[in-house]
Amino acid sequence: MMNDNNKKEINKSIDSHEIMLDRSEKKFKILFENSPIGMAMVSHKTGDFLEVNKSLLDSIGYEREEFLKLSYWDITPREYDQQEMDQIEELNSTGKFGPNFKEYIRKDGSRYPIKISGFILTDVDGSKVVWGIIEDISKQRSLENELRYQAYHDELTGLPNRRMFYEKFYEMIDNGLNDNSVIGLLSIDLDGFKSVNDNYGHLIGDILLHEVSDRISQVMIGFDSFLARVGGDEFLLIINGISIGEDALDIGIEICKVLGQAFLIEENLISITASIGCSIFPEDSKDTHLLRKYADDATYDVKNSGGNSCIRYKKK
Repeated sequence: MMNDNNKKEINKSIDSHEIMLDRSEKKFKILFENSPIGMAMVSHKTGDFLEVNKSLLDSIGYEREEFLKLSYWDITPREYDQQEMDQIEELNSTGKFGPNFKEYIRKDGSRYPIKISGFILTDVDGSKVVWGIIEDISKQRSLENELRYQAYHDELTGLPNRRMFYEKFYEMIDNGLNDNSVIGLLSIDLDGFKSVNDNYGHLIGDILLHEVSDRISQVMIGFDSFLARVGGDEFLLIINGISIGEDALDIGIEICKVLGQAFLIEENLISITASIGCSIFPEDSKDTHLLRKYADDATYDVKNSGGNSCIRYKKK
């Protein structure tokens, strides 16, 4: 039979074990609740939320009581249904899933991007629960989008830059080869822009470039076109779906007219003109580099003839 000393030792051991469990549980709750990354416990059987931490609630906009009435299906956009099914299959076969990328729906109906992973645990009652780690990556995506925008746009005018221009030009020419469309390329170079910088300062020159881009964009309303700033006072304009090459020439002449009207900038009346060269796909070439060269050659011809005009490339 067990003597009193043995009983005391066993009870002492049980008490010590319970104390350790209690401490572990308290530590877990503290870590769970105060984690800067969203966490949630989900019923493996139903998908209902069983517990959620403050970080996830802050991101999604629900109060705790509201959120715990939901399942993960309630906050997941329907286009992620297949991903959810694949996630469940991975979870059942390996005991874990992720990391995966998708969106959650906030209480106000807006969406935000998340990175999610999880694994199966067995609860104290023997039921299976899924511990989800849900990271709000809104700031990261916003930074990525900002960096992507900066990589493809001109900081001053907000127009696409040289890099984006060529990607778009290659794409449009590839499409043109497939659907036999006619595409015009205009190389636009401002006449007298250096004098504006010299006489009025670079700040006025920057404002002028911005207004030039606005005027060209106004001319192109209703056209399938793509305008980029590729140099100091140099712009490139792609015009897609024109009937004949002369249509692009007519547009270039109209741009010359609107840019030839004086600009009023900070009480300064500034006059400039533009030299515009035009090449046509596929009539002049089917090669993007040659089309650019031919448009530039035509621009130089205009410059050498005094500027303020638009002409088509002519083979020499």
